[in-house]
Amino acid sequence: MSEHINIEFDENTVPYFAIHSNDVIAGFFGPFKFLSNFFPVNGGVGLDEIVYPSVEHAYQAAKWPTDKRAQFVSVTAAKSKKLGRIAPDFNQKKWNKQKYDLMYHLNWQKYQNDRKLRLKLLATEGFLLEERNSWSDVDWGTNERGEGKNNLGKILMRVRDKILAMQRKDEF
Repeated sequence: MSEHINIEFDENTVPYFAIHSNDVIAGFFGPFKFLSNFFPVNGGVGLDEIVYPSVEHAYQAAKWPTDKRAQFVSVTAAKSKKLGRIAPDFNQKKWNKQKYDLMYHLNWQKYQNDRKLRLKLLATEGFLLEERNSWSDVDWGTNERGEGKNNLGKILMRVRDKILAMQRKDEF
């Protein structure tokens, strides 16, 4: 495996395993960094009356009791991910039942609330979106060889398709 690429701070590097071709965006790096959950959202993403700077912040905060979530607003996305791993009284079984719906909801907000990001997402129409990564997250994405469930990529494509369908009906 190659050296891990820090998606939070590296604005330009597109690692060797990322494929940006005519019909695939595999790896949310370089010009496609905006697809990452770490990417800041203009106006933020709301969850239980708190507005977070990114989807990652809100997603990780959701693992904590509501009265302890404000701490996520003032940390980096990477720090929020670390905090998510140490959530008190975390129930993995319960979490697994709701995490995909939550991720969809948060990403829907991201692209609904931020016009610039929405237009960039819509520009990926026709592309397969794959969260290919070097940190071996094969649930939300795929490993460097493209093996995995790619649930984040699937959610982003669902959000994109819903926005496109709404635009066709003049509902967006």
